[in-house]
Amino acid sequence: MAVHSLKGLVKGVSFDTYLNQKKLTAYEITQFDVNKARSCGLINIGTLGNNLAFSKWVSPKRTRSYPFQRIYDTLGLSTKKVTIIPVIKDEGAAGDNDRINAMTFSWMNLMNVHIILAWYEDARKVDGKNKITNQVMNVEYVTEKLVEISQFQSNALHWNTNHFEDDFERIFLNAVESYQRISEQENVVMHKAQDHLNTLERFKVNNEFCVETFKKETLPRSHAAALRETATVHELESLSGGEKGIFSITNYQGGVYYLSPDEIYWENDQLVIQESKNTTEKKFPSFPSIGDVKDGLFKLILFANMERVGVDDITDVPFVTRLKLTGNLTGHLFLPTSTNLISDFCQQNRLSSARRKTVMLLNQEADMNNFQIWITRRDD
Repeated sequence: MAVHSLKGLVKGVSFDTYLNQKKLTAYEITQFDVNKARSCGLINIGTLGNNLAFSKWVSPKRTRSYPFQRIYDTLGLSTKKVTIIPVIKDEGAAGDNDRINAMTFSWMNLMNVHIILAWYEDARKVDGKNKITNQVMNVEYVTEKLVEISQFQSNALHWNTNHFEDDFERIFLNAVESYQRISEQENVVMHKAQDHLNTLERFKVNNEFCVETFKKETLPRSHAAALRETATVHELESLSGGEKGIFSITNYQGGVYYLSPDEIYWENDQLVIQESKNTTEKKFPSFPSIGDVKDGLFKLILFANMERVGVDDITDVPFVTRLKLTGNLTGHLFLPTSTNLISDFCQQNRLSSARRKTVMLLNQEADMNNFQIWITRRDD
């Protein structure tokens, strides 16, 4: 399968969400516990009109924890958006070991989402393994930062830049120290603390953490991960026989994003940039989960907001962005389309009223955001 070099430019982001939860769980700031709270929700800070919409990651690696569906549920709200991310997640020598990278920093800047860097301070050993589970964050620190964001008068780019410059090193060291303590308390072998410390040193200039150096050190790893993705076809993707490509997307805020769409191919003299979500359920009808659909929609935001796209040596090509949803279905449906065609498709596939509502909302989202959604059976 050929791999193409793709370039895109994003001047700004405009996006309307229709599939997000309408009623998020609300918490009072005085009682908020990040570990016990749902994966996204609202926080009442305690002063009139001062609320935050939050989401949280269980790992700094987005492909491990799939946080985008949770952020998606907060995007349609007019209040400030916050996402809470552990700076490191070490699961022990027998588990994964992930650190935050600069692409997450840049991506959240572009989406105007405020980051709270956090650390895990306690965990329990998995019986018989060098692995830990039930990791919990420091509650008091997260709550303190939530209050600070509620009082912060500038945008997420300025908050995130200040937060990383002022707090990254301290939080990173807190995480390393916590994992050393957990190792001793639980008698479990963790990944080497010195490797984390060596990584931190590479982010410094004149012995101080530097955001630009952080970008230079971690973005090549994102590029390498995108390269690996081009060689991978997942069971939960149902592709159309196209090819893979690596996007280098830039914006006016200095952000760089290395992303690999599930598929690219030419159709009617346009480049189709496609994300794909599939379900392996054999029952009829079957449809990708709402979480998977939201994850795909979130990824389309950057693609759909690109001003220009280049492919290999061609600097400006016409393109369309598309989300392909596949399952055990009959026929296919391209959105946006008429309500009559949607009704016919839903009736043909005996979709429940909830699924019908989802399809109607997806039709609105595709129409308002200038992309396509292709719902079809798995073997198409």
